[in-house]
Amino acid sequence: MYHRPRVQPKYLWFRATIFFGLGLGLLLLVQTVLTYRHVTNGLLRQEAQREIDRRVQSINRAARLTGSRDPAKLAPVLRELVHEAPKEIAWIRIINGQSKVLAETEHITGAPIYPPGTLGRGFGRQEPPGPGARGTEKMTPAGPVWIALGPLRLGPPPTERPPERPSPEFAEIAVYLNGVSTNFGLLREYLVVGCLAAFALMAAVIVLGLRFPHYMRGKRVEEELALARRVQLDLFPEEDLSGGLPFAAKCVPAWQVGGDLYDVFETDDGEVALILGDVSGKGLPAALLMGVVQGAVRASTGFGAAGNHEHAAERLNQLLCMKTARERFVSLFWCYFDREKSVLRYINAGHLPPLLIRQKEVIRLDQGGPVLGLLPGARYAQADVQIEPGDLLIVYSDGILEAENAAGAEFGEAGVIAAVTRRLNQTPAEICTAVLSEVGVFLGTTPPQDDQTLLIARLTSNSGSAHPHQESVQRDRLLNIAAK
Repeated sequence: MYHRPRVQPKYLWFRATIFFGLGLGLLLLVQTVLTYRHVTNGLLRQEAQREIDRRVQSINRAARLTGSRDPAKLAPVLRELVHEAPKEIAWIRIINGQSKVLAETEHITGAPIYPPGTLGRGFGRQEPPGPGARGTEKMTPAGPVWIALGPLRLGPPPTERPPERPSPEFAEIAVYLNGVSTNFGLLREYLVVGCLAAFALMAAVIVLGLRFPHYMRGKRVEEELALARRVQLDLFPEEDLSGGLPFAAKCVPAWQVGGDLYDVFETDDGEVALILGDVSGKGLPAALLMGVVQGAVRASTGFGAAGNHEHAAERLNQLLCMKTARERFVSLFWCYFDREKSVLRYINAGHLPPLLIRQKEVIRLDQGGPVLGLLPGARYAQADVQIEPGDLLIVYSDGILEAENAAGAEFGEAGVIAAVTRRLNQTPAEICTAVLSEVGVFLGTTPPQDDQTLLIARLTSNSGSAHPHQESVQRDRLLNIAAK
């Protein structure tokens, strides 16, 4: 039965933070929406009602100043009020208690908001009947308007007692809500920003909550890659073989782990085996295949390894063809150095030709066969080279030769030869560090696109080493070669 894994206690605080953030965002959203509704439905309409009350008072003052008791004569005053504020006032009309229109600014479609017989003399002392406490909202082609009534007091000044009128008059005024809302523009903008901030907060918290498992899996993958990198480094040999061959090597992976491999070790026959390979692809799959190849090479280096070299390469090719996909293959340079006879026996399985630098020439070691793991039944032929005192073996992966800078130029074989020949008297470790440093300077800010692996070995026999004068002559000759 499947059991869902329990959440580790150290991650409970994160989930608690997620829920707290969601609650805070929801609270902010609700509060902002309620405030917005209060502004829109409350403050905005109150401001519209105050504007209507001010206009009604203006009409009453105009009526008292003119002494007019005829509502029809107030039509010019009504039109003047609308003309002064066309973006605020939609219309003004005067009606009596039976909702009959006595004067208006223009012909208005639709009857007054209060039906006939619902308006009486008590309007000034209590709220009028109708769809709203003081008014109602209506949609017009020019936008929403707030319509409300105000009592008119037509006639002479209060010192004169007017005769009894048949019914009171009222001013119906429609005010554009959009025009009134300009007074609350900044507040409404803040409320909109608050809503957007609440949505953004909740969306961010939700995304964090959904992506947290992927983040944790990514962290575990990073930890596993770091462990794989440490294991891979442990597989590389030390550069101080006791009584052995002076060499230096370094692998700079393009990712955390690389698909390049190198190894240097002594066989049971006392020979020194040197290998450098490049697995197709990068990352963890290539690193795993690299470990398989290195283990297979190590397992085939018992007594008589150099004599069984070709058969071992064919068996390794067959193994890779059977166990790996066709898009996974390995280029490998695999050699044995016999220090007693000063002979280097090698097989180059589709790898870039290593360079054997000696006094008079640069020898490219390109004999062997195709890459491993691609062609079942492929045959491999061993070649041998007689080593002279002071010969320098340079083996590298294509990440060095094909290192391309921002201008599109490659470091190339000529760059390797030039970098090495300037330092022939130095130790393999110093030469290796200098070459990789020059590759880094050549790339500049361009990141490497492939793993960079370099192995340099001074092939010295048991009979002695090269004379310093011979090394000087060798360096001069190689400088001429690099210049060409």
